[in-house]
Amino acid sequence: MKILVTGARGFIGKNLVAELRNRHYDEIMEFDTDTKEELLDSYCKEADFVFHLAGVNRPKEQSEFM
Repeated sequence: MKILVTGARGFIGKNLVAELRNRHYDEIMEFDTDTKEELLDSYCKEADFVFHLAGVNRPKEQSEFM
């Protein structure tokens, strides 16, 4: 199974990826703010399952919530 994790470098994301690897899931696609944006489209097409954990932690402006 191919799994996409957005927000993969955040606290929850990195712990989720570690646990998935402990459970022997080998095909994990990690996406975070430092990942090339062009990869997201191909990752979404390939993924069998998505954990969407991306978000702004403690945003400074109201617009970042949207």
